[in-house]
Amino acid sequence: MKMQRDIAPDVLRGFALLGILVVNIQFMGLNSDQGARGEWTQGFANGAATFLIAALFAGKFYLLFSFLFGYSSNYVIRNDRSNRARWVKRCFVLIAFGVLHFTFLWHGDIIFLYGLFGLLLTFFFFRADKTLKIWSRLVFSISTFFIVLIGVLAFVAEYLLEEDLGVSAESSLDAILQNGTYLESIPARIEVWLLSISSGIFLQGGLAFAAFLLGVRLARSNFLSSPIDKTVNSRLIKKGLVFGLPIQVIAAVVLLQNEQGAAPSESIYLISLCASFVAAPLLSMFYVGVIRKLVEEQPHLVLWMKPAGKMSLTIYISQSVITSLIFSPWGLGLFQDLQTWQVFILAFGIWLLLSYFAAQWLKKFDQGPLEKLVSSLTRNR
Repeated sequence: MKMQRDIAPDVLRGFALLGILVVNIQFMGLNSDQGARGEWTQGFANGAATFLIAALFAGKFYLLFSFLFGYSSNYVIRNDRSNRARWVKRCFVLIAFGVLHFTFLWHGDIIFLYGLFGLLLTFFFFRADKTLKIWSRLVFSISTFFIVLIGVLAFVAEYLLEEDLGVSAESSLDAILQNGTYLESIPARIEVWLLSISSGIFLQGGLAFAAFLLGVRLARSNFLSSPIDKTVNSRLIKKGLVFGLPIQVIAAVVLLQNEQGAAPSESIYLISLCASFVAAPLLSMFYVGVIRKLVEEQPHLVLWMKPAGKMSLTIYISQSVITSLIFSPWGLGLFQDLQTWQVFILAFGIWLLLSYFAAQWLKKFDQGPLEKLVSSLTRNR
């Protein structure tokens, strides 16, 4: 029996694609390793863009996407143990897509990790809700502990032990993206991915997997299906706004003032980043609550994001293709030619363009091209 497709997950996924691109584009167009830091934060316009990225986007949307990944696994598993084989095949396909993605297009790929952690998720599909709740809280708590520990150790090293924690040197990929060739970019891109993947797993992997588990659990209660419990949803919005937003604003202000200072502190940067990551789920909850409310009460305001969410893999890869053509020397060659505020605005433009493309595509086809490929590779024969 075919499960009815809910509206809210697709709308949320389409919305999350914007946040992911806003965060990624600073690494695509400014500095492949550091993003918007140092000189890229100077001035009012760059500072404002950096503040908005840090306060409203960084760390929030990958959690939202991770939650939706876990939630959407329900559409594959369908409470049938025999469908685990299809899920495993799907994860291996995502791993392969991720390898191709970070090799040839974007060194900040997340598809590989989703496929990898998706295999681990297989062991939790038929566990009790209580077990999922315990594991999600345990994984989140352990990840939070290590993230906080990183901030504390960085502060101790810099201010008590007087160690130099200066920003690492420019990566070789930056030089290639200015005047190199496409073939030269491939090993440099893999090198940056390998260097960042360990810190990515350590800082964000645990939080993402906790979001996977939460998504699996809430899918069982049709959390994103209509009608919603308006009282519960209002509490979700208020909690995220009252507790989440102030923490993010404070962390973003500290980060920005530090980066714009004469002698930026690497430990202060890490502490503000860690605080933002740990509190990110609160603001992610706010986004979920607002989108649920709009889908329920004023769908005309958000339904236009549904097509992009329905073909999110195609849109995610397309974002990388477009930005590669914009910033690389084998395209328009605009790497490090634009300011932070300009790439910030550009992200919105690319997202709107691809959302329009998705809407037009789905008028003629049932699935996006990459979604169709994944489906054909993983369907039960």
